[in-house]
Amino acid sequence: MGEFLDLLERADENKDGRLSKDELRSALKASGLHFTRLKIWFAMRKCDLNRNGVIDGDKEIAKLLSYAENNWKIRVA
Repeated sequence: MGEFLDLLERADENKDGRLSKDELRSALKASGLHFTRLKIWFAMRKCDLNRNGVIDGDKEIAKLLSYAENNWKIRVA
């Protein structure tokens, strides 16, 4: 969980504890992934449980980490 979680925390540019689509996109680009717009669209559909347009809260972050590990082949262990 370490490196990718740190990357997500650094991507939170306004330090509000929530990840917007743009912030998540910058994190994915920094990790070297391609086709980030499509990846984010799918991730938001699966991980934004309350449909407010951002990834916030421990439950949604945990869901995003699991999603990243399963779909983007990012090792989160």
